[in-house]
Amino acid sequence: MEDIVVTVWKLIKENSSVRRVSMELGMDRASLYRSLKKGTNPRIDTIAKFLNHLGYQLQVIKAKKKPKGTLHTKRVKTRR
Repeated sequence: MEDIVVTVWKLIKENSSVRRVSMELGMDRASLYRSLKKGTNPRIDTIAKFLNHLGYQLQVIKAKKKPKGTLHTKRVKTRR
């Protein structure tokens, strides 16, 4: 998710300004900064909202191969 946040920041800075984007979206700059702060995991609809505003579209495309290091579920012992 961090890669997406970095990409959104780059797009905002290349295409507009934080002030302008926040005003056009009807939110204050502090909220925009908080939602895209490094180390945060913004909701996907928040990311889509920023991208749509900048003229981009978020798509999910099935990968040809399953990447190494996929998420593994860990079994947790439960007490009975």
